[in-house]
Amino acid sequence: MTEDIGATIAAWWRTELRPGEDTPAARALRARLRRAETGPEVLAQRQVHDLVAKAPWLRHRPLDLIRLVQVLARVEGNDPRSLARLLGAGDPPAMSRARFEALVRSEAADLPRALRRALPLTDGRCNVAALARDVLNWDDPERGEKIRQDWFFEYFNALRMDGAGGVKDTEISQ
Repeated sequence: MTEDIGATIAAWWRTELRPGEDTPAARALRARLRRAETGPEVLAQRQVHDLVAKAPWLRHRPLDLIRLVQVLARVEGNDPRSLARLLGAGDPPAMSRARFEALVRSEAADLPRALRRALPLTDGRCNVAALARDVLNWDDPERGEKIRQDWFFEYFNALRMDGAGGVKDTEISQ
């Protein structure tokens, strides 16, 4: 896979779910995806198949595709910061430590519900490309553990990384 799947999915999100000028079609699609209770309800949307046309391998991961688009239907805006960093920002953090730990421990099947509860705490904003990559690889045997570790680092170091009296990650030399 040579293309950046996160960028591909973020472009689809921007076109289909959150176009610059919100359209009735985009609002209706978001509503159908948010209300969908079964996979066929999600897969019955033409726009979901437009995403599969851009990333054909998603056809072979229908459960991941369904989870992904249901989560993205709840994202209100793109932000350069990751969801974990936004959840850890503030004093106290936007999401409590206990809730955050429960979120990170979620299995892939429970992840959309946990993210639906987390997104309102960031006004529905996060880095769409990063969230997409993470949702798709959440339970991957090779990448899932690293994703969870990265989320912990982002959450617990949010204040330092966002300039509240600490070292930014770009200032550390290796």
